Amino acid sequence: MGFAEPLALLFAGLYGILVVFYLWERWRRRVAVPSLLLWEVVPEDTLRARRFRPDLLFLLQLLLLACLIAGLARPYFSDGASLPPRGRHVFVLDTSASMQAREARGTRFDEARGQALDLLKSLQADEEVMLITTAPSPEVLVNFTRERDAVAQALERLAPTDTGSDLSVALAFADSAMQRSDVPTELEVFSDIPRSQLPEPGRDHAKVFQVGETDVNIGIEALQIFQGRFQDYRRARAYVLVENFGHREGHGFLTVRLENQVVNRSGFTLPPRESKEFVVHGFRGPGRVVAQIEATDALDADNVAFGWIRPVRPVRLLLVSAASPLVDDLRQLVTATPALQLSVVDPRTFSADQSRQADLVIFNRFVPDVQPATNTLYLYPPRENTLFPVAGDAENIEVLDWDTHHPALQSLRPLAALPLQRARIVTPPAWSQVLLWSRTSAQEFPLALAGEDNGHRVACITFDLESEGLLGSDNLNFFLFFMNLLGWLAPSGEETAVVRTGEVTPLGPLADGPVRVQYPHGEVVTLPAGQATLQPLYAGEYRVSVDGTSRLLLANFFDPVESDIGRSSKEPTMPPQPATHGVQTIPASDRHEYGSWLYDAAAALLLFEWAVARRRSV
Repeated sequence: MGFAEPLALLFAGLYGILVVFYLWERWRRRVAVPSLLLWEVVPEDTLRARRFRPDLLFLLQLLLLACLIAGLARPYFSDGASLPPRGRHVFVLDTSASMQAREARGTRFDEARGQALDLLKSLQADEEVMLITTAPSPEVLVNFTRERDAVAQALERLAPTDTGSDLSVALAFADSAMQRSDVPTELEVFSDIPRSQLPEPGRDHAKVFQVGETDVNIGIEALQIFQGRFQDYRRARAYVLVENFGHREGHGFLTVRLENQVVNRSGFTLPPRESKEFVVHGFRGPGRVVAQIEATDALDADNVAFGWIRPVRPVRLLLVSAASPLVDDLRQLVTATPALQLSVVDPRTFSADQSRQADLVIFNRFVPDVQPATNTLYLYPPRENTLFPVAGDAENIEVLDWDTHHPALQSLRPLAALPLQRARIVTPPAWSQVLLWSRTSAQEFPLALAGEDNGHRVACITFDLESEGLLGSDNLNFFLFFMNLLGWLAPSGEETAVVRTGEVTPLGPLADGPVRVQYPHGEVVTLPAGQATLQPLYAGEYRVSVDGTSRLLLANFFDPVESDIGRSSKEPTMPPQPATHGVQTIPASDRHEYGSWLYDAAAALLLFEWAVARRRSV
């Protein structure tokens, strides 16, 4: 509420003039009379004219004058919703894993959230607040608003994640929001990161409410399951890395389980800032591996890790080749690898029906006229074939480059300068990507390529693997490349994946229908239609189900930066400062004036006064 013409209130001085007129009306001269008999009927108020005792007429005149003066001042009211804010605040709340650390009075996150709520309550009603969280990536939970309840409810619903965060990105995000604001905007950061460690330029104009003091934490920083693609689960090994992030000696127990059955339990003592490795053998079957430490520390998120041991699924190989040393090499390989089963067929007797019984068909120096409807590997294709057109031959060549991103070449270092006796110079089909390159004096050409054609995986090795000797001691890289290529061509079809928290993970091919995800805490969420990825925010098991099928996703929290919860300094928390506000002008379009109502009331009072005065005079 306000007045558009506040100077009109100066007319309030007329109240004094009204009182003077009222008293003057009742002033009488003293006259000597012979008798008081006739004065006994005179009203008492008339006899005491010098006393200020207002009657009804005076009150009516007073109200009438008040209405006229208020009407001249043009009073108005406004609901305030459309008014520009006096100021704005950007709250950046750290929701990374280190904020779960327990302190003497609760977790760091609880303390930071309490400080944010206290600051929220201290703000003026017409100040606006934006709420940004940091993990796993900056997110605006509440845009600039004056709805304190909305911001408070959003704060109450928040919980720290099992992921890291990048405060520099969050501060850049907040700075962008401040740049777009047309009113003074303040930045408040609630985190366990000291102000001096914040990135510039956000650090220069941020109020930092730092929480957290303890550094006591022992965590699992790695869990790896070593199991070859065709290796039996009984030969699998688990590698666990445990690290003491505190500055005092730490003690605890590490327990490794396979589907709730204890496989190994070890006690340990770790010096300050040191780590220890554990290798666990003796798994009696496939399934979920859980490593868990029991220690007295402040952070639980890194006390458990998950792994997966695959079951054995035999791969049926069909080798189409004439008698050759390569056939003998593959027979020896299958003998040493129980998960591989080999059948050999001569090219002259090969039929497409035989390929339907195999998981992978290998053609050595032979390309059929009709491609089989299964995954295939071609070795040193003949000059006359329609699938890989041959432009010529090359001899005494070397591997010059390779695609490090393809699964068949992962962990193979180095292949460069590896000599080869001879190879076909083929034109890569459009569906393929080159894995190995070589070149002659005239051109560059592929030594190996792979891709998907008509829904099946297809690969081709253009050099003569038979001449090189697959199992030769000098060709270990070729042997590993060949085994990796077999693994890619015959995927295991695993329904379980092990990932890290915070990573966007593809869910793979899914059946049609709603995709439901059961989170580690038991909550079940249906993904939006078309979403084929998942970003786990908490460590644990995620069960993805659709159309009666399900697959398991095991998420681990491995982040040494977040596990290292100790801070080099505890800088004083800056208390919230009251904002300085200027004079605010309300646009005329936002005013709702009611001066005319007061004029109407004055007219009504005037008529009523006239009626009362007339009645008294009769």
